[in-house]
Amino acid sequence: MVVFRFCFMKKIITVIMLCWATLVCGQETFSGTIIDSESGEALPYANVGVVGKNIGTVTDIKGEFSLKIDAEYDADTLMMSMIAYEDLVFVVRDFKEQLSNNSTFKLTSKTTDLQEIVVSGSQLKSKILGNKTKSKNIRGHFIADELGSEVGIIIKIKKSPTYIDKFHASIAENKYGLLKFRLNFYTVKDKMPHENILTENIIVETQIKEGVLTVDLSEYNIVVEDDFMVSLEWVEDLGEDGLFFSMSFFGSPVISRQTSQAYWKKLKPIGIGFSVTAKY
Repeated sequence: MVVFRFCFMKKIITVIMLCWATLVCGQETFSGTIIDSESGEALPYANVGVVGKNIGTVTDIKGEFSLKIDAEYDADTLMMSMIAYEDLVFVVRDFKEQLSNNSTFKLTSKTTDLQEIVVSGSQLKSKILGNKTKSKNIRGHFIADELGSEVGIIIKIKKSPTYIDKFHASIAENKYGLLKFRLNFYTVKDKMPHENILTENIIVETQIKEGVLTVDLSEYNIVVEDDFMVSLEWVEDLGEDGLFFSMSFFGSPVISRQTSQAYWKKLKPIGIGFSVTAKY
């Protein structure tokens, strides 16, 4: 659900996103490590979660994770995923059984056919696409900093193919200090995010207290041929201080999910201050 908090003295409207209740009674904690199947190296920021159940997390810098799962989900599906790797899928009860014997899980890298991209800056037109709001009076935040939680918008392109040069996020207030996110790009199916199009992680760090966070994407050669979704994802626990993005009642609506492998939800008519500089 979406909760609106009105403060008439300061004329601030706060939109609280990702407010879904999760039952915690009787949960057990299950811990493990995710590594690369060939090199044996730890895989930081891999996603682990019960599909569609708002039960998930992200591995830490050592590839380690800890997840609470109630027995009522034993027949559900648990997925481990990582950009540039094949998904690893279990029935939850089988995942628990494997953990009792071996707490290390191996992901296999994908074989990707890289598309040759030729970009001539002098021939391209630049345009900012998305929600360009910088409002300080209408702002939104996550109800909790659950690892794997994402928020983003669908961006409609003007011409195919389109080259994504920069990402912009309007921060109304940052009480944390250093922020760390993963930036994700998805294809769109049935007006909702579908598959991640990236071939490597884009980890974003900033200490901006208020203003526009801009991420230079030129080195990643991100090219889209249709509308796409861009999102920010929590990948490190930051505590309970608070982060607020600029919001508006116009533009592309917020699409979000509570944690890794959860289902996406669309929050109308609220838009978040995310945009990209596109070239075509």
